[in-house]
Amino acid sequence: MIKDEIISIVQNLNEKRGVIFSDITIIEEKYIALFTGSILLGGTERIEISIGFPPHFPLILPDFFIKDNNRYRAHVGSDGKVCLFDTSAILIKKGMADQLLIDCFDQAIKILNIRPGSKEYNSEVCREFDSYWLSVRQKKAYSCLDTYGIKYRECPMVISNGVSVIADTKLEAERIISNIFGLAIDKETFERTCIMVRIRNGSSMIPLSKQFKWNIIRRYIINNTTSSVKNQFRKFLEKKVKHSVRYVLLIYPATEGDILFGFRVEFNNSKYNKIENSIASKVENAYIERIDYTYLTMRSGATATLRDKKILLLGCGSVGGYIASNLCQAGIMNIDILDNDILKPENIHRHLLGFDSINPSKYRYKADLVKAYLEEKYPYADVDSLNYVDRNALTFISDISRLKDYDLIISALGEPTINLEINRIIEENALEVPCICCFNEPYGIGGHVVSINLERNSCLQCFYTDQISSDIVHFRGSFVAPGQSFKKNLSGCSSAFVPYNCLDSQQTALLAVRKAIDILNGDLTKNTLSSWIGSSEKLVSNGFLLSNWYMLNKEKGFINMDAATNPHCKICSQNDGK
Repeated sequence: MIKDEIISIVQNLNEKRGVIFSDITIIEEKYIALFTGSILLGGTERIEISIGFPPHFPLILPDFFIKDNNRYRAHVGSDGKVCLFDTSAILIKKGMADQLLIDCFDQAIKILNIRPGSKEYNSEVCREFDSYWLSVRQKKAYSCLDTYGIKYRECPMVISNGVSVIADTKLEAERIISNIFGLAIDKETFERTCIMVRIRNGSSMIPLSKQFKWNIIRRYIINNTTSSVKNQFRKFLEKKVKHSVRYVLLIYPATEGDILFGFRVEFNNSKYNKIENSIASKVENAYIERIDYTYLTMRSGATATLRDKKILLLGCGSVGGYIASNLCQAGIMNIDILDNDILKPENIHRHLLGFDSINPSKYRYKADLVKAYLEEKYPYADVDSLNYVDRNALTFISDISRLKDYDLIISALGEPTINLEINRIIEENALEVPCICCFNEPYGIGGHVVSINLERNSCLQCFYTDQISSDIVHFRGSFVAPGQSFKKNLSGCSSAFVPYNCLDSQQTALLAVRKAIDILNGDLTKNTLSSWIGSSEKLVSNGFLLSNWYMLNKEKGFINMDAATNPHCKICSQNDGK
């Protein structure tokens, strides 16, 4: 859009809203046109506003700036720029530039009319507090403390290699610096005292400023905490110091969760004096980067109960590796992995791990590598790669006492014989541990997730039992006709594989993890078969046959059905009456 067109649009704004915005000749390079004018807020306050039009207007919104912005306003940055909209949530109509400018102007006025001290102001400040505090911070620290349940706490802050970490103990803080951040604990490492104070529900946010005084912070805490917290804070104020540095962190309970921010306070008294009466003090705003479990997993929808669940994952190959990673991303951190397979170069293009996990001098077990990968990526992951009797799945699942310890068993082995043996052991020993069996079918035609042992009226073997006899047959939910072999090899039997790609594995893994979360949260209480359905083109073009089940369901794209009792299943028939 050329400048003359923008001038016409601004004149339309002037007429429709009774304002006067005039063109500025000298403008910044990032704008093709810049206008200035004034508006009256609340009938009493007149402020000057600039409107800048970027080169791609109206596909990009105009920028509104307050001139001489001398106090904090909601949704106004330190540079005076007004944050109008979340542009990812709106569709800009290119042919309606006149109306777009009017809408943006109206939104700017609405934002600037938010009255400081009002509930709306407090709510809007909390929504953008993190970004504001980052822009005015002088110090930064990491906190691995879950703020939930903290009312008042004194804890250590360890500073090493320029990184500050707050934790329950000095040892825990040092572990995070060395293990998570990969920094050596240097000789200059030292410790600070840090206090965390929870602000009372319903309190207004502390009046925002680029520079605070200690008496303002102290008064805000005393006026906005519960009696018990106030008493503990007064004990802190009674301490006598001469020269001392303390970090004071505030936990503000907002609608979307706790906001954590703080201050580095340096007291400089000529003699020992109570902290409460310290006048000579320097305050610096401290931005607190939260790395606690609750905060890191909040966006993934994790619940507090998931962290305590213990999962046994059998197989961490193409499907299982992605399952392990997705479980951690969902907040499930306690995972035991059993797999006796070695990671080789031919695995990497459909595995979670890449070529950087290949050691040319000695190949390593996939389970050990996945453990290292997850614990490096996710600070709260606790993965055991189960070096158990040659890592043999059949040996492990025979140990009933160990199976009882798990909240869920997931088999991504893709071996129906072993899966059926797991099913038999669970049923015969009446184990109350839910189980998921998942596997791909060849050439991207689909994948399956069978959830069992959530009820006693069906089991995995029901899907492998003939409907008119007790014979064990091909999986009845399969999308390919029985009696076909799909294994291919490029250089002999040792390199044999079933043809499917990493996208198939990821899709099956995602489906399996969704079912796992539903089971662990108590949302799934029935045995189910869930399948995704892909294209049959590659399979058919390679000369293979489809099943009748695929032909009946191919248009659906997805199957989710309760598992029905098979009266001919030997395991379920033995459970009748139990």
